[in-house]
Amino acid sequence: MSVLNRCPLVLMGATLVCLAMLWAPLVARDANLVSTTAVAAADKPDQEPDPADEAEDSDIDDDKKSDDSKSKDEKKSADAHDADDKEADDEDAEKKDKKPAKEEAGDKKDKASKSEKADAKEKAESTEKDEEKSEAEEKPKAKPFTVKKKPLKIEQKLDGVFVAEDMEEVALRPDTWARYVVKEAVEHGTEVKKGDVLVRFDDEQIEEKLADETIDQRLSELALMQAEEQAPRTEKLLKLAYEAAKRSHDQLVEDHKYYLDTDRPFAERIAKYRYESSKEDLASQEEELEQLKKMYEADEITEETEEIVLRRQEFEVSTAKLMLELQEANRDYTLNVSLPRNDLFYTTALNEAKLALEQAKTAMELGTTQGKYDLEKKRAARSKSLQANAKLLKDRDLMVIKAPTDGTVYYGRCVSGQWAEIGSMMAKLVPYSMIPPNTVLMTIVKQRPLYVVTNIGEKDLPEFKTGMKATTTPTADTDDELAAKVTKLAGIPGGGKKFEMRLDLDKEDLPDWLVAGMSCSVEVTTYDKKDALMVPADLINTDEDDDKIKYVMLFKGDDREPVRREVKIGKTKDKEVEILSGLKVGDKIVKEDKKKDEEDE
Repeated sequence: MSVLNRCPLVLMGATLVCLAMLWAPLVARDANLVSTTAVAAADKPDQEPDPADEAEDSDIDDDKKSDDSKSKDEKKSADAHDADDKEADDEDAEKKDKKPAKEEAGDKKDKASKSEKADAKEKAESTEKDEEKSEAEEKPKAKPFTVKKKPLKIEQKLDGVFVAEDMEEVALRPDTWARYVVKEAVEHGTEVKKGDVLVRFDDEQIEEKLADETIDQRLSELALMQAEEQAPRTEKLLKLAYEAAKRSHDQLVEDHKYYLDTDRPFAERIAKYRYESSKEDLASQEEELEQLKKMYEADEITEETEEIVLRRQEFEVSTAKLMLELQEANRDYTLNVSLPRNDLFYTTALNEAKLALEQAKTAMELGTTQGKYDLEKKRAARSKSLQANAKLLKDRDLMVIKAPTDGTVYYGRCVSGQWAEIGSMMAKLVPYSMIPPNTVLMTIVKQRPLYVVTNIGEKDLPEFKTGMKATTTPTADTDDELAAKVTKLAGIPGGGKKFEMRLDLDKEDLPDWLVAGMSCSVEVTTYDKKDALMVPADLINTDEDDDKIKYVMLFKGDDREPVRREVKIGKTKDKEVEILSGLKVGDKIVKEDKKKDEEDE
């Protein structure tokens, strides 16, 4: 074949090579896009299907359709762009005639293989995702809880202590003596009989005190005898003093009456009369002088004799004026000074006499009474002295204390079943130790019968009442359970705001080793109901606006939404709650789907 005959074949091969070169970049770019999409899908975390999401499936499908349409538009735009790129690549292909056709065919094969692998991977991941979604949608919902009756028994566990029913305290309670020094004492836990010596004190000083008081008793007896003889004399003297004061008072009353009735009115009348007399005399003298002047003036000649007569008459007038002024002054002094002074004198004197009389009377009455009281006081002091001596004699008897009954010696006293004073009394009941008065030294305990004492807090008080059954277990032997019953519950709190509760044991035949003061655990049945409606606590919901309102979600069927039902709850035990009202046997309830409710809102 000639060169000319081979030219068409060469041209055809070159054309194929150029097409392969143009198509290869497009395939590679599509493969990269597919690979990127697959990696993004693989990196996205798996999510469990939520029942609340099923309501949004239709919206999701619409979004997917919208996304598919957008993808188609983007693909058309990409194809147009690829066509432009193809034309540019054709021009480049003409410039690369010299590249071997075999090498370009190999590149095309590799790129096609990569594209097929990316498509297969994307398809597998899409299939796996669809299977997971299908499994999540087919996952069954939680099974509803059916309300039913079951026994409900609530027991409260407490710490208790065994206490003896019969206990008698041995106390040191002297009347007057305060010094008790121990010489000897029985040990704690000793079994004693009635009349056995428990404590012996040193009695040396009390004997000396009794000897001194014997002398004091004799002296007080003599003082009382003297007071009894002096009392009548003192009473008579006080009576005489009262009588003298009364006489003085009565005389002054008579004088005052005479003054008011006679002396004072006359003094007042005389003072006024003298003034009026002087006033009248002055008027007469002035009138006579006036007549003389008129008579002499009518003669028109004044003689020497007439002058003398007029001068004398004028002097008489002047004298009358002076006497009038003097009598006026005397009148005013008598009325304004002298008589008020006399009034004041008699008033003061009368008051003083009256006070003196009252004082004498009071002195007589009170003095007599005081004398009697003083005498009674001395008699009472004598009596008290005798009583004190008798008390001291009684306190001397406490120098030896004996057992009041049979039993076991416990040092100190029992308070709510606790023997807190044992240690301190062990340190005191030793030789040469002084015991203060009003101290409970010991308690004689009879070990049978026993009961149990425990304490409950104020929050738990409403849960307990008398008659409740209980079980007591001694700490020393946890296998030995003793039946008991609540017989007494304190109405007011004691120490630490605790309420004391007593439980009587049903069993009288107790172990020999069980004694008062030993501890135990107590289980009291505070609530026992054989047919209580019980539901899981996690199905009880609380109203958002009122936390006192409780409700459940009542199941109405698979095709219907649960309905809210308010309930009244009772006791709680473990993870279950008692329903008092709102539900009945056979009702079905489910857990509230709060997430779905929030999405609906």
